[in-house]
Amino acid sequence: MDTITKVNQLSFDQGLNSEPTFIIKLTNSRFDNLAGSELFGKVESWVASNVMMNNKQVPVLIVDMENVEFIDSQGLQKLLASLRLMQSQKSHLLLCSQQPSVRLVFEITRIDQLFAVFPSVDNFENQSEVQTLSSKYLVAA
Repeated sequence: MDTITKVNQLSFDQGLNSEPTFIIKLTNSRFDNLAGSELFGKVESWVASNVMMNNKQVPVLIVDMENVEFIDSQGLQKLLASLRLMQSQKSHLLLCSQQPSVRLVFEITRIDQLFAVFPSVDNFENQSEVQTLSSKYLVAA
C-alpha cells in the first residue's frame, strides 16, 4: 500500500532568489500508524539528504491531505514527529486541503494550533502569506 503517490516542487519568487517548496500528496483515505510512519520516513530521508548536501536551509514541505478522510491518534503522533523534525532544521511542514472530518479531529485535539493549515494548494501562490502564516508556527527546537 503506497500512501504517497508523488512529490512535486513549487517555487515562489523572493526577489533575486526563490525558495523551493515541495508538496507531498497523500493518497490513502486513512492516515493511521502505517501511513504516518511512511510519511515520517519520507520526511526523515528528506531532511537527511538536505543535510548531507550541506544545504543551508531545508525546503518547506507541504502535506496535501485532500484524500484523507480518517486520522487516528497514531497518525497525529507521526505528523507531530514530522513537524518537530522539520522545526529542528528551522523549516516548515504545512498542511492543506483537510477534509471536514480530519479538520474536526485537529480542532478537538487542539493540534490545529501547532500547524499552519491552508484550504488548498492554490493558496500557496502568495509567498508572503505563506511566510507570515508558517513563521507563526515555527517554534525554536
